[in-house]
Amino acid sequence: MLKLFSVAVTGSIASGKSTVCQFFERWGACVVDADRLLHQVFSVETPVGKKICSLFGESILKGSKIDRLRLAEAAFSHPQLLEKLEDICHPYVNEAIKCEYEKACKGDFAFFAAEVPLLFESRFSLAPWFDATIVVTADEEVALKRHLKKGLAMDQYVKRIKRQLSSLLKREKATYTIVNNGSLEELEQNVKKLFLELKSLQKQL
Repeated sequence: MLKLFSVAVTGSIASGKSTVCQFFERWGACVVDADRLLHQVFSVETPVGKKICSLFGESILKGSKIDRLRLAEAAFSHPQLLEKLEDICHPYVNEAIKCEYEKACKGDFAFFAAEVPLLFESRFSLAPWFDATIVVTADEEVALKRHLKKGLAMDQYVKRIKRQLSSLLKREKATYTIVNNGSLEELEQNVKKLFLELKSLQKQL
C-alpha cells in the first residue's frame, strides 16, 4: 500500500485554514475536515452522540440531531462540561482521521491533509502522528472582521479564541506557517508554493 505524506492544517478562528485546505484539495491532495467527521456522528443513534446527549441533555437536540449552535452555547458556558465534551470527541476524531488516511493510501493523491482546529490544544493531540504541521495565521483584527462578515456572533469568537493557543505559540510548534492577512490571490500564491514542496516530499517517500 502506498504511504502518503501527511500534514495537519490548523489555525485560529477565521485565519483561513479551510481555504488553504480547499486549495490543496483542488490541486490533488486528499483532504479531510475533523469537524466534518465529527458532525457526521452528531445523532442520538451513534455511540458518540449518545455520550454527548447524556452529558448535556435533550436541550441540545433538534429532532434526532445534535444542534451545533445549541451544543456550542452549552459547552462554552460550562468549562468543565467543555472539557468532558472534548474527551468524548477528540479521541473519536483522531481514529476517524487515521481511518480516512488508510482509505486515501489506496488512491492517487498528491498527499494527505487534515484540517484540525485544536491540533495543539487537545490533550489527545494527534500532531506527532503527522509528517508535518501547518499553522495558518491572520492578525486578530483581520480574523475578527472575517468572522463577523460571515454573520457569526462576537461572543462566540471571544469564547472560542480563549480556548486556543496564541498564534505565536502555534507558529513555534508548527513545521510551516502561512500568513493570511492579504487577498485571496496572495494566499493562493503562498499556498501553491507550499503545495509543491509537500508534493515533492511525497515523491521522496
